[in-house]
Amino acid sequence: MTPSRPTGRMDAQLALGAVELTVADLERSLDYYTRSIGLQVLDQTADSASVGVPGRVLAQLRERPGAFPAPASGPGLSHFAPQVPTPGDLWRFVKHYTANHTDAKLADHSVARSCYVNDPDGHCVEITCARPRREWRWQGESPAVVAERLTMEDFTGEPGADAPFEGLPAGTEMGHVQLKVTDAELQDSEPFYTGLLGLDVQGRLGQMFLAVGVTQHRALLVMTNRFSTGRTEPVPENSAHLIGVDLLLPTAQQVHALAQRLTAASYPHALAGATLKVHDPSGNLLRFTASAA
Repeated sequence: MTPSRPTGRMDAQLALGAVELTVADLERSLDYYTRSIGLQVLDQTADSASVGVPGRVLAQLRERPGAFPAPASGPGLSHFAPQVPTPGDLWRFVKHYTANHTDAKLADHSVARSCYVNDPDGHCVEITCARPRREWRWQGESPAVVAERLTMEDFTGEPGADAPFEGLPAGTEMGHVQLKVTDAELQDSEPFYTGLLGLDVQGRLGQMFLAVGVTQHRALLVMTNRFSTGRTEPVPENSAHLIGVDLLLPTAQQVHALAQRLTAASYPHALAGATLKVHDPSGNLLRFTASAA
């Protein structure tokens, strides 16, 4: 049984849903996410589509014809990270992707191994696979924040690595979402995410990165101000940008309880049914919904 959390803390069953993104050309994006990334189209209309794996949406794409890449210095998406179940899954993806693209960047984060790629609109996707905890490096009582060189040779001998790539596996889930924020030293982001939303700090790197979540040593959201120039202007609407991030709570009652906490703090938000919308201090939209029917 999951232990109860103190009043005012985020529910321990909080989970990540999809990211919602604008793209310049929906068909171009769908070709990339299906052929290059290996996701499936789960739903589609004339100007939008959901992509993911069976039973799980990872990205919702909204077409804005002619959209240009969002300014790097503004708030928004740094990357979203589909997490595959095994190193063999990651290796099959890397071999498949690098056969046709040159932008892949491999990194060993100690807690995970990752491959970073960029979609046609400049949205960064980190395909990642968690490492067993016995392989982690530590800095005091927290996992070390590292990004070290990773090569294809590091996957030698991984079970399933030589099987053909048939898309990201059904067990793929959203590992984390990294958001760009604009406040210096994270002076506004940290009290919002930890004090107001009630998330726990799972890692930090100076005053540049802050990782938060609800399970020990598991980050759901990561905030970074390393791209910021100190300007807090929203990204242009006609750019390819992050619309919002979905977060799932077990029940509508818990969504309403979070809304009550925001009301008590006089923090702006909107509650409609079992969906709560709130912007972080940099303007990033978070949507909390109930996962239970």
